[in-house]
Amino acid sequence: MPKIVDHEQRRGEIALALWQVIHEHGIDGVSFRAVAKAAGVSIGRVQHYFTSKDELVVFGCRAMVSAAEQHHGPDPSPREPGPARDELADFLCAPLPLTEGLRVGSSVWATYLAKSVSHPGIAAVVVEAMRGRVEATVALLAAARETQEAQGARGDEQLTHRVEVAPKAAKVQSTALALVSLSEGLNTRVLAGALGADEAGALIRDAVDRAVHAD
Repeated sequence: MPKIVDHEQRRGEIALALWQVIHEHGIDGVSFRAVAKAAGVSIGRVQHYFTSKDELVVFGCRAMVSAAEQHHGPDPSPREPGPARDELADFLCAPLPLTEGLRVGSSVWATYLAKSVSHPGIAAVVVEAMRGRVEATVALLAAARETQEAQGARGDEQLTHRVEVAPKAAKVQSTALALVSLSEGLNTRVLAGALGADEAGALIRDAVDRAVHAD
C-alpha cells in the first residue's frame, strides 16, 4: 500500500523551520540549505514544495498570518454580546510576547514588516493582515458598545426617546484603528525590552475600557 503523504503538514514543518531561520539570521539569511537544515530534511524536500526562495518566504508570511488568525483571532461562532469587551481586550493583547514562543513569533513578524517596505509580495500579505485585524476589532468594539448603550437605556426609567444602540460606523472604525495601532506599538516596545508585557497589557485594557464607554 503506498504511503500517504500529508503535504500540508510537510509545508507547515518547512514554515516552522523557515521562521527559525528568519528569527536567527533575518530574511536575507534564508536559503534552501538553511531551511532544510533547520527542518532536518533534505534540500530536495524543500525544493519539491517551493521553486524559489521568494516563494518560500512569502508562503511563510501567509502561514504566519493564518496561524495568528487561528490561534488568536476572535471566535466567529455566535456569542452573547456581554463578553465582547473582554474578548476585544484579549484579542488586542494576544500578540504581546508573554512567552518565548510569542517572542520568536513577534520577532519574525517584525522582520516581515521591515521587509515589506521593499518587497511587494510581502507588503500585500502584511496590508491584508492589518486590514483584517482592524475589521475584527471593529466588530468586537461595536458589539461591546451596543451592549453598554443598551444597558444604559434599560437602566434609565425616565427615558422617553428611543435610544439608538448601533454606534456610528465611522467613529467605530477610527477608534478601532487607534486601538490596533496602540496594540502594535506597545508590542514593539515589549519586544525591544523598553516596556514590560504586563504593563503593556494594562495599557491596552485601559484603552479598551475608555473606547467602550466613549460617547
